[in-house]
Amino acid sequence: MEINTESSIKKIAKSPKEFINKLIPVVLISIMLISGVNTISALRSYKLASAEYESLESYVTPVTTVEEVSSESEETEETAEEKKHPDIPMMNIDFDALTEINGDFKGWLVVPALDISYPVVQGEDNESYLHETFEHARNKAGAIFMDSFNYPDFKDLNTFIYGHSMKDKSMFGTLKTFGEDPELVKSNPYIYVYTPKASFQFQIVAYYITYKDSKTYMFLQKPAEYDSYIEYIGEVNELLNSPEVDYSEYPKLITLSTCKGAHGTVNRFVVHGVLVNKVTNE
Repeated sequence: MEINTESSIKKIAKSPKEFINKLIPVVLISIMLISGVNTISALRSYKLASAEYESLESYVTPVTTVEEVSSESEETEETAEEKKHPDIPMMNIDFDALTEINGDFKGWLVVPALDISYPVVQGEDNESYLHETFEHARNKAGAIFMDSFNYPDFKDLNTFIYGHSMKDKSMFGTLKTFGEDPELVKSNPYIYVYTPKASFQFQIVAYYITYKDSKTYMFLQKPAEYDSYIEYIGEVNELLNSPEVDYSEYPKLITLSTCKGAHGTVNRFVVHGVLVNKVTNE
């Protein structure tokens, strides 16, 4: 029997090409299906997390709004020198009910310029609430949480609070817009934290992009470290016309931190505030 060697070689050579040509559409369709499933899953997670945190807001009732506080301040006869900052907006917060829902609850965070309003928790480590909500549901949104090494009463020289930069702008998803729109800080340059024992008002003094292992995340324990940290912030600060602050008495700092970039990035966007007012609740 005569074998056509040349024909056989062509068939063998052609076979892998045909296989690849048939495989490519299958791979593309598979990628599209997986992507679609992931998108649907993400949207479902966003919706569930949003519903949960919206329901928690029923435990928080503003008594005076930021606008009302500003208006009251303007009506007084105090000069700008006598009163540099508006009063802290009053809030009725059911701390007992929120603590009953989650024993890790430490306070309520409000950033008026960005419409950020969330409960703050503190876990035994900094991994617990990355993918667990306030009500302990597994969710990519996680929770807004305080660094596990910080004192919960904000007596550290610098208190760190973390949150995900969610694509639907929830959690700390809008935090980076401070860097995109400088007018936002001018509209309301304050961060408020309400705890069972005290209400805190921090003035925003800096924001910038950094990375997760930068000097930004060092814990301050000595005055010399504090002085060095303030100098460092001044060097990397992207906030134009940052307010003048007297750091000689070592006022407490708050640092809000979130991711900046695609999933898995080491880049971070941070906002620093300095304590300018504190009202005890007891």
